[in-house]
Amino acid sequence: METTAARATNPPTPSPGIETDARDGLTPRAFGIGLVLCVLMCVGLTYNRMITQGSFIGGGYYMDRGALIVLFLLVVAVNPLLGAIRNRFALTRGELLAIYTMFLILLPAWVMTKPVILYTTGVTYHATPELRHIEAVPPHLLPWLVPQGERIVTDLYEGLPKGGSIPWLGWVLPLWSWGSFLIVLFVVLICLGVLMRRQWEENERFAFPLMQVPLSMLEPGKGRMAPVFRSRLLAAGFAVPSLVGTLRGLRYYFPYIPVINLGTHVRIFRRTMVLPFKVHFLVLAYSYFINLDVSLSLWVINLITKVIRGALAMVGAGQTWGVSGVVGRYSSQGSEFLAMMGMGYILALAAYSLYVARGHLRQVWERIRGRASHLQDTDEIVSYRSAVLGIVLGVSYLGLWLYQAGISPPLVLFLLVSGLIVFFVMARIVSETGFVATYSPLNPSEFVVCAVGSSAFGPAGLATLGMSYVWTMTRRNTLMPHAMGALRLAREIGRKRGLVWAMGAALAVGLVATGYTTLNLGYTHGGVNIDYPWFSNVNDAASPFDEFIGRRLLEPSPVFTMGFLYTALGTGVAALLILLRMRLPWWPFHPAALPLSTVWYMDWFGFSVFLAWGIKAIILRVGGADLYRKARPFFIGMILGEVMCSGGWSVVSAFTGRLKTWPFMGYWSSS
Repeated sequence: METTAARATNPPTPSPGIETDARDGLTPRAFGIGLVLCVLMCVGLTYNRMITQGSFIGGGYYMDRGALIVLFLLVVAVNPLLGAIRNRFALTRGELLAIYTMFLILLPAWVMTKPVILYTTGVTYHATPELRHIEAVPPHLLPWLVPQGERIVTDLYEGLPKGGSIPWLGWVLPLWSWGSFLIVLFVVLICLGVLMRRQWEENERFAFPLMQVPLSMLEPGKGRMAPVFRSRLLAAGFAVPSLVGTLRGLRYYFPYIPVINLGTHVRIFRRTMVLPFKVHFLVLAYSYFINLDVSLSLWVINLITKVIRGALAMVGAGQTWGVSGVVGRYSSQGSEFLAMMGMGYILALAAYSLYVARGHLRQVWERIRGRASHLQDTDEIVSYRSAVLGIVLGVSYLGLWLYQAGISPPLVLFLLVSGLIVFFVMARIVSETGFVATYSPLNPSEFVVCAVGSSAFGPAGLATLGMSYVWTMTRRNTLMPHAMGALRLAREIGRKRGLVWAMGAALAVGLVATGYTTLNLGYTHGGVNIDYPWFSNVNDAASPFDEFIGRRLLEPSPVFTMGFLYTALGTGVAALLILLRMRLPWWPFHPAALPLSTVWYMDWFGFSVFLAWGIKAIILRVGGADLYRKARPFFIGMILGEVMCSGGWSVVSAFTGRLKTWPFMGYWSSS
């Protein structure tokens, strides 16, 4: 039954007679509209984050609120109006999908741009004698990676003096350097995605849960609106988070309105661990589209991990949350044991992915060599041969860039391989599970330092490694998972061969527009005055140096020998689950849940995943795949309701000047 439901998750491919004209796909007007909207989104999202400090409607891992808000407005308001004026003015389904793929690549660019600016300046601004580990960093920063001059940094954080002008020229070189690196990294990851797209989508039949909302919103049907918008269940699902968010938003203006809490928590293991029972609408709704075995595994394995962490905490060997641990605080909540085990999970999943894809990759290789192959790459955004060439040239550029930045060739190779493995597995997990807050249990940069010791890098190499958190920290770099989602949508598009250029343009425009807006607002108002805590808090503005890199400049860390044992243990556990799943058809647990079991957000969102699993299991048992399909609009409406309510309050905040109106920030909290 679950197999049937999993197949029902993906909307049917449009019939040949539906929108197959020359405008079905990436047209010049779709490209132009997409770029304009990308610029407007960057400006709006940055203003919302820095000035009004409203609901976080930007990247947010894979919640993609900003992109869904714009798509919803296009589909529900703009496109019907254009069609009413003149039929040919309306955008086709393929054009809308092409625009949305540009949005998917824009969001990682928006998320990564601010860390580029902060990590290249925060370590200078916050360097004081009291923070010796921060003060030790600036002498080792290379001039082509950071802006030069004390005033260029101070004015960004405190605002320009009267009559001062923004020093744009001082930013050209560092932003060009980092921008070129990120764009080439995108080329490598999208090319890697092209090689794996057919394997994951058609052979392993991944559900791509996060793409179900845009696909449903653009599903062909009668008239200009998708069938899902005619469902009463969508309206009901939309109403639930809208009502909660509206009441919570109004409470910022009218404090006498009662607080709506959708959760609580209990403390376990002698109060060393928190067990939340909290509802998050977006997580619950997206989790409905996950296959039952995966959602079951997510909450069960996370619960088991809690037990392990609680037992360790009770004997004094628990998590080392803070800045002095073997790993950073974002790597499995500071626990070196769980972080290194998590890297073992990732290595095992990478090996498993390549093993099950061996037949597909063999056919890809035959196609590249021009030999007989049953694979055709005409429906990909680039050919397989171009994809391999893009990977080779791109990795060569990235390696040369890192070498010039002070990292030795062996360590460059180690870092790039580790990073690509992590990005590859994260893309697999997001495509298969759809968990909206996915990130790696261990930063690849920290893994390399643990494996070889910090002395192997040298001071300049360590400083570069710290700034490289921009692309190695998967809480920021969501490029490959978003690229896989874009490739999934591209299958529905008629004209797609120019799509890779449109996606690259969206990334470049995102970097430029977000960088310009961030610097403009920072120099005009003073970053510490408008964007708490990003500029004012050293642990945000100089996060990698405060919690990991800076301390190793003062006191080098040796090879973390025990870490190899932890990684081997994690590899063994994941290999055992993989083997059981391959040999025992009834085995209920999926190994893709292992890396997520150690991350902080799985702790807090696990109960919502549990609820979605229970609801879906009951629906499938009672009504089978047919009832599952009929219930889909309710959960799509729930996603859109939270997204649009968040966006609406951000607009209200911009007009009223009321800062920090967060209708869904902590609504799952008991506080």
